[in-house]
Amino acid sequence: MADRHSRPGGDSSPGFLHSFKAALATLSSAFHTRVEIFVTELEEERERLKQTLILTLLVVFGLSLGFILLTIFLVAIFWDKGWIGAIGGLAVIYLGVGAIAALKLRNSFLKRPGLFPVSLAELGKDRDHLKAWSND
Repeated sequence: MADRHSRPGGDSSPGFLHSFKAALATLSSAFHTRVEIFVTELEEERERLKQTLILTLLVVFGLSLGFILLTIFLVAIFWDKGWIGAIGGLAVIYLGVGAIAALKLRNSFLKRPGLFPVSLAELGKDRDHLKAWSND
């Protein structure tokens, strides 16, 4: 009588299918984790951008109004003794402050780390693991 379970390659098929499913589950889990990290970093970046925008607007509004009122106040004080000199001096001071602020802002943008550093690091680790696995 012929054995019902004896077919060519029949013994290795369930093992291969199980290994394939396990590998697929592992890859799916790793991909899901990487997507979660990316989404978290994206949300953090969005919140940081909103906070930076609001604070920048408040700084611009407050400093602009303050500088305007300070200029009017100082010109009124020096009205009799040389108001043109007071306006010129204040203009030089304001331009200096603006130039220094622009340079600092430029440096902060140049030194800012790239977007999604944790996600990129994790994907790099995954790539290295896959390369090491494929070389074995």
